[in-house]
Amino acid sequence: MIKKSMTTTRRTALKTSAAFAASIMTSPRASAAEHSDVIVIGAGFAGLNAAIMLADEGLSVTVLEANNRVGGRAFTADHIYGSPELGASQIGPYYARVRDTAQRLGVELSPGSNINAPFTYALGDTLIRKEDWEGHNLNKTVGAERAVLPQAMQGYYMGKYNPLEGFDDWLEPEAARYDIPLAEWLIEKGISEEAMRLVNAGLVAPDAWNVSLLTLLQEATRGRLMSGAGDAKGKDQFEQYALASAHVVGGTSRLPEAMARYLGDSVLLNKIVSSIDMSDGGADVTCLDGTRYRSDFVISAIPFGPLRRVSITPTLEGEQGAAVRHMPYATNTQVHMRLKGEPYWEQDGMDASLWSDGALNIVRQPFGYDGSRDRLLAVGTGKKGERLDQLAPKDRGEFVVKEIERLRPSTKGKIEVTGVHSWPQYNFVYGCRHSYGPGQVTRFAHDMIKPHYRMHFAGEHTRRLEIGMESAMESGERAAFEILERTI
Repeated sequence: MIKKSMTTTRRTALKTSAAFAASIMTSPRASAAEHSDVIVIGAGFAGLNAAIMLADEGLSVTVLEANNRVGGRAFTADHIYGSPELGASQIGPYYARVRDTAQRLGVELSPGSNINAPFTYALGDTLIRKEDWEGHNLNKTVGAERAVLPQAMQGYYMGKYNPLEGFDDWLEPEAARYDIPLAEWLIEKGISEEAMRLVNAGLVAPDAWNVSLLTLLQEATRGRLMSGAGDAKGKDQFEQYALASAHVVGGTSRLPEAMARYLGDSVLLNKIVSSIDMSDGGADVTCLDGTRYRSDFVISAIPFGPLRRVSITPTLEGEQGAAVRHMPYATNTQVHMRLKGEPYWEQDGMDASLWSDGALNIVRQPFGYDGSRDRLLAVGTGKKGERLDQLAPKDRGEFVVKEIERLRPSTKGKIEVTGVHSWPQYNFVYGCRHSYGPGQVTRFAHDMIKPHYRMHFAGEHTRRLEIGMESAMESGERAAFEILERTI
């Protein structure tokens, strides 16, 4: 159990994931249930923030994490060359909760995040420089669209026609008319057939007909209201805020590791929750290994994908139950590579990153925080990612290298695969983020976060006002406040 006080030792951020895993071991537990005031399921930003807030108020908390590491989709891949971020990386300029927690725990932040070389564009087998895009004969977009770079096409329409004005407008009843397919709205706004094709080529969702416009408008509104923080011209959402954002020195994982260290031995790894029983005035949580934990309240801070595999009594019903069963999650599969020899962009004279309308979405060439430029990251999202995930990891890496070499001959013989990662195939996560389908914001957003008997809900999928890492922290804060109100 944890107490309210915080020691200097607990403020110390860990240096590597390996060191952290060695310092927090799965505690041996007796077969009899141990009691806490609150059990938190999931040790990502949402669960850890909720646990810290409750602990600071004097409640005893146990955090059960199914994986052998904390952080959820914040995952610094220390096992891959260059320690790339597999998930969360960008601490936006207005991520107050994330920044305050880092300061409190002594975790160092540094300016800039997710900074990559500009794109060269591959349409079919043809490479196009960004400065040639507007007038190129393969640019079949129409009118003002011609000046919009492919990765910025969706943002162009969002910026021009977004009807939302406030942070929470997307949750108001009148916003329900925008809970429609993105494609339907873009067609209404006059998008050309070719511009729609370019939007689809870069989506995280399966396609523009299978993602709710409303959730995308919320994200665009949140970005716009960060007044002056980003440069939207010709850039996607990550590029816009790269320079205005911050990163965790040593990797994003260092922050959730520090949060877990603050909580001490109350964070238990390798605890796969199999059932939650709230039928007798408390909550009994049983794990796959047979260990049992008892509490007054439970916070589910895991995605709905893994929650579907947990037996819950009384069962989730109505729209809340439907949300857990049917919430779609987006695909993000990655191939990380190391560059050898002379920089290929100096050889062919083009920008080093690549946007493609082919088998890959993008190939980013990152600028290391130490000034290095010896890595590549290929990303497949949406249906492209689903197709790549049909290949075994080794075959996936080989395919990506061949595809890059085919599109960019100057890379031939200069790329070696250092790691492959798929969020849909990663245990206990099953997707890079939730992705409301058309009609699902109106149907699910309000009901799915309501407390269910003694069970409360957190996680980025339950966000209200924020986006990214900050939305996970926000959700954990909300769940903690809900429980504190019930304990007064």
